[in-house]
Amino acid sequence: MRTKQYSAFTLIEMMLVLFTISVLLMTTLWSRSFMNVQMINEEHEIKQFITRLNYFKSKAIASQRSIALVFTNNSNVIQVVEEKGSKYKFKVPHGKITNIARINTLNFNREGNINRFGSLTIAMNKATYKIILHIEKGRIRYVKI
Repeated sequence: MRTKQYSAFTLIEMMLVLFTISVLLMTTLWSRSFMNVQMINEEHEIKQFITRLNYFKSKAIASQRSIALVFTNNSNVIQVVEEKGSKYKFKVPHGKITNIARINTLNFNREGNINRFGSLTIAMNKATYKIILHIEKGRIRYVKI
């Protein structure tokens, strides 16, 4: 008696194909989540930068002395000058200031108010953010560009 032979995949071939598909799927999902983690990390660093600016505002109110922040274009260093002589610097983490609009020097007075409004554009690794400084009470917010 003759039997017909059917061409089909063997179990080992089917398992190999399923394994390959699952590996490709996992690497794709992992790389997307890694990109999301980097974006979240950058936003966290921008929020830390804004928190640092708010710290200087609070320090000016608590010490009853004005504090000036000096921004430099295309730099990641910000100079801090306190009223009674203390001078120091801090850096923008993983980014640099690419554009300064209307505020080369930001002064927090004794009440925590700022002298003028304006914005800073900060370029990070993956995105660019605009830090907007509002006049009077010194409110600070950011927008992703």
